[in-house]
Amino acid sequence: MFAWFTGSSERPPTLLNYRTSTAFITATVAFAIFTDIFVYGIIVPVIPFALTERAGIPESDIQYWTSILLAIYGAALLVTAPVCGWLADRSSSRRTPLLLGLLALAGSTVMLCVGRSIGVIAAGRVLQGASAAVVWVVGLALLVDTVGGDEIGQAMGHIGLAMSLGV
Repeated sequence: MFAWFTGSSERPPTLLNYRTSTAFITATVAFAIFTDIFVYGIIVPVIPFALTERAGIPESDIQYWTSILLAIYGAALLVTAPVCGWLADRSSSRRTPLLLGLLALAGSTVMLCVGRSIGVIAAGRVLQGASAAVVWVVGLALLVDTVGGDEIGQAMGHIGLAMSLGV
């Protein structure tokens, strides 16, 4: 079904040279990290309003729940990142985990946008932290594999630029 995209034994995948270039991989990882930081930056100021308007949390508890939701993201990222690193080192391809991480990031964003209870919003934050760990760890591992030691400084500069733009 996707032989034109993934290739076959008779012919290589479509645009293989372009898709495996360091510029494309650097741009892809930078965009993934930009997306994670941007979504995080949008969620933080919106959480108090979402808790009040959609989840029905009283005004007096908004600061408490906002702190909990920020901590949940960090805890999920902290727990998931070492596991992602271990799995990334044992995986034959970095493409699939990165794409799954981006899909999970999209799913977490949807959960946060449509969540009408504190449980759904908290689950969205857990998924957002876990997917951020995948995007960061696998994305940076892919970048190091592709770019190599001689040009990693410049590639990390592009990643830093993406982070700054996301904020």
